[in-house]
Amino acid sequence: MRRRLILILGAAPAAAVLAVLALFAVYYVPDPGEGEPRVLVSVDRTLWNSIGLNQLTYVRRLRLAGLRPVLVEFADDGGLSANLFNDIDGLVLTGGGDVAAAEYGGDPAVTRDVNLARDAFELALLEMAEARSLPILGLCRGAQLMNVHRGGTLGDFRDEPRFGVHRNALEGHAVIIEAGSRLAAIYGTTRLDEVTTWHGQHVAVTGRGIVITAHSPDGIPEAIEVEDAPFMLGVQWHAEMPPWDEQQERLFIAFADAVRDTR
Repeated sequence: MRRRLILILGAAPAAAVLAVLALFAVYYVPDPGEGEPRVLVSVDRTLWNSIGLNQLTYVRRLRLAGLRPVLVEFADDGGLSANLFNDIDGLVLTGGGDVAAAEYGGDPAVTRDVNLARDAFELALLEMAEARSLPILGLCRGAQLMNVHRGGTLGDFRDEPRFGVHRNALEGHAVIIEAGSRLAAIYGTTRLDEVTTWHGQHVAVTGRGIVITAHSPDGIPEAIEVEDAPFMLGVQWHAEMPPWDEQQERLFIAFADAVRDTR
């Protein structure tokens, strides 16, 4: 009995690896190839990214849309190479820890998993991308940072029941989209029944040129658009998840269309 249990436990890691490989085989999409637009994708140093599972999420989404994602991690000193944007046609900012309160005059006591180097690095990315009029897509933290970059502020969930709704990737929640917005045109609807969500901060006071174009049913901002930019859009939810949600592909296709239009 003991030997059988040892064999089962020993096989569990192998089974997990096989399951991941099976998912990879089903959902992985190869690079579209030379000549297609290249977009910079800023990622953090989580285990998810380190072992390459991002290939099943936003990398796959971008490749399905015909883009070539170039993943880049933040520099520890917050520095930014001058040639980082060579041959780059767009910018994607992904999820992660909270934006530092010092960046928007907030309360540091309520922020979590802050990384000052990543904040500095990605704010510099935004500045350079905007200077080049590149299309920009923000996912979760990415949307929040876009607002901070434009002089806006963030709020933090102090109400635990509401926090639970927004920090529940397994169930998610609905999103109400403003009629006439770019987002409504992208999705072809003014309501998404369920989005994948996991966040503790949200847009509060909007920055320069930013308009809130979606809310959750409890009134929390869920999407922002920049009126004076070719394509600068952020969603509070994780549109890259789950990989089989065809409705969310529309956001990445719209981003890819904007990238091609501005090349």
